[in-house]
Amino acid sequence: MWTLLFFVAVVYLIYTAFRFHVAAGIGAILAVLAYGYFKWYADFCVSKAKAEYSKDPEKAFAWFERAEKRGMNIGQMEAYAYYLMREGYVEKSEAIYNKLLAQNVKPDLRCKLRADLAVLMMKTGRIDEAIDELEEITLNYTNTTTYGTLGYLYLLKNNRRKAEEYNKEAYDYNSDDPVILDNMIQLYIKMGRYEQAKTYGDKLVAKKPYFIEAYYDTAFVYLKLGDFEKAEEILDMGKDCRITFMSTVKEDEVEALRKALEAKDGTISHKLGSFSSQPEEIEIPQDLEYADEDEPIIEYEEPDEDEVDENDPFI
Repeated sequence: MWTLLFFVAVVYLIYTAFRFHVAAGIGAILAVLAYGYFKWYADFCVSKAKAEYSKDPEKAFAWFERAEKRGMNIGQMEAYAYYLMREGYVEKSEAIYNKLLAQNVKPDLRCKLRADLAVLMMKTGRIDEAIDELEEITLNYTNTTTYGTLGYLYLLKNNRRKAEEYNKEAYDYNSDDPVILDNMIQLYIKMGRYEQAKTYGDKLVAKKPYFIEAYYDTAFVYLKLGDFEKAEEILDMGKDCRITFMSTVKEDEVEALRKALEAKDGTISHKLGSFSSQPEEIEIPQDLEYADEDEPIIEYEEPDEDEVDENDPFI
């Protein structure tokens, strides 16, 4: 509708300009062409970039660079920053996120950009910084992605109490999200409760998500339960998953699990280890009144949020 109205307005502008003077009409046409070159061509380049990304990321970035020269809107720049992060171009990605955050953007978008930036912090080893950022964001802004990312960070930090509490809360929030399901598998793996982990693993692989962690973690569970044939079958289901900079499982870890399956060796350790095998992070209470009690939980009403693409998780 708006496109049609815009087109009619442009035609009317050119018509009026020609009625005033031929030179004015030609000037109006040149102005429209210039606008189209910078605006519509940028849109075309971004569309081409997104279409090329799954087949050839480098070709996609070439299209993004063309669009950047013509001027992209905030949504297009956000997409560009995310794709850069996925492929490990973290310096340029972070520069774009910071540039966007420096603008006067809507509160919800600001929170989303900060959440994306927290993922980048995590992937560049700034774990504590990422946790601090997400804990601050989630006081007022929560969605499936923030639950998935922060839940994984608590697992990564080996904080058993927070990992268990937060990931169960995340599962109550969205029990169908693949990343949240994978976090639940890893939670119970770290606890050594493989039967419980299997329940979430079966639910996850039935969704056929396109990220390697789903198949690696579920195969690991079946290995620990002694079902090597099933474990190998599940690991093979993920053979077409592309491992990127964003993946938390690397090629050598997948290969190590595959060799353990071939050797029927159930002694292999999970990439995150277990809660008992690592010193648990102990939090010093700010108020000594709670030194021997669980930290009080502050409840708040969650805003409605759009769901993210389940096959394109941040983690």
